[in-house]
Amino acid sequence: MSIAQGTGYACNMRVKVLAEKRDEFVGLVRQLRVDVARELSSVVFYEFLATGNPLEFVFMLGFADEAAYQQYADAPFHLAMAPLGWACLDGEPTIEFLRPAVK
Repeated sequence: MSIAQGTGYACNMRVKVLAEKRDEFVGLVRQLRVDVARELSSVVFYEFLATGNPLEFVFMLGFADEAAYQQYADAPFHLAMAPLGWACLDGEPTIEFLRPAVK
């Protein structure tokens, strides 16, 4: 199942990080990817991309459905990591939730 096939639920998030926190943030995200792959089969994809700005990143996450997103949001590893990640941010993130246009 994939978002491209017209099923699922997605979240895109764009963040800027503090220069002195960049390496810490990247390390947190690397561990988060490992945890997601190990523990959540309902996550269809999880991408972490850099933009042209070395302090700006985009997350692209796809889930089987909204319940799968909630499972990710409530996962103990995510809840433990989230405050550390938020502390690395420079300003507020831009978060966009997406649903299939056609079923």
